[in-house]
Amino acid sequence: MPNVIEFEPRRNDDDYRREIESLLKNNYGEFTFQKVDGSIRYMKCTLKPEVLPEQNNQVSQAKPGILVVWDTEIEGFRSVRYDSVIRYTNLGPTTEPKPQESTWNQAE
Repeated sequence: MPNVIEFEPRRNDDDYRREIESLLKNNYGEFTFQKVDGSIRYMKCTLKPEVLPEQNNQVSQAKPGILVVWDTEIEGFRSVRYDSVIRYTNLGPTTEPKPQESTWNQAE
């Protein structure tokens, strides 16, 4: 089991949690977190109402410190414990990060 030392430093801050939830209601994001068994998981997810199943358009908080999101790859609800978050990346309006254009030129 890997032992992650570098968790997201703001993961237990209420403002950080509200910011992530707000971003996910309009965008897609990717969490990197440590599962209970110690393995590392990457999850692309959202809280966009138009993506959620119609009967579950309103997602409720199960418990404090846990975020329930829609996993876009598995197409199901999953929970993320904030205290296990290593990194959160906002992907914007799509599930793929924006391509980066290189400005590097090889010297001739």
